[in-house]
Amino acid sequence: MMRAVLFDLDGTLMETAPELTDALNDTLRRHDLPAVDEARVRGWIGDGARALLAKAFAHAGATPAAANAAWPGFHRDYSARCGTRSSLFPGARELLARLSKAGIRTALLTNKESAFAHRLLARHDLASAFDLIVAGDTLAVKKPDPGVVMHALQKLHIEPGQALLLGDSLTDVRTARAAGIAVRIVRHGYPQGELAGADAPDAFIDHFDDFDPGACRHAPAT
Repeated sequence: MMRAVLFDLDGTLMETAPELTDALNDTLRRHDLPAVDEARVRGWIGDGARALLAKAFAHAGATPAAANAAWPGFHRDYSARCGTRSSLFPGARELLARLSKAGIRTALLTNKESAFAHRLLARHDLASAFDLIVAGDTLAVKKPDPGVVMHALQKLHIEPGQALLLGDSLTDVRTARAAGIAVRIVRHGYPQGELAGADAPDAFIDHFDDFDPGACRHAPAT
């Protein structure tokens, strides 16, 4: 029986690429580097803000040292942009309500910094939607380290066989596999690469209305 669903944030519950692109371009322009388009940024999202900045600077031909030096400015730029052009994917709010009504516990597992994650949740009236939030600065590790999942399960008093991770990316699949829990992937997100073979989820989801946690099992997606 499925007793808990662990959600990713960016690309799973929320469309955040537009504002992340805005913040990156604010920083890139200040350093006289070329702007990037949203389509490219979508392929970089999922490993946290520092990794996102590093990828953007590398793409522009800048050094890792330059990206590190630009971090405080990017943090300010994203702080100014966070919540300005994000939106919930269709059916996300209704799914969370449906799970709550069914007595299924929920947790948010994101590599995003806690302050930004909480700001986005508040912006979209989801501040109290989760039983637990594990952000990128909550623990010493981030996804895809299985410690993130194990921490959440321990806090929720849930066994691995009773939990499922609902995400959008290669990072989410590898996190779930490392932790020994089921994983489903939404098709509307930021996949980071091909989700096939050893990196295939148990199933793909076309719309949140189709999500049935009771039907989730460890079976390769087709």
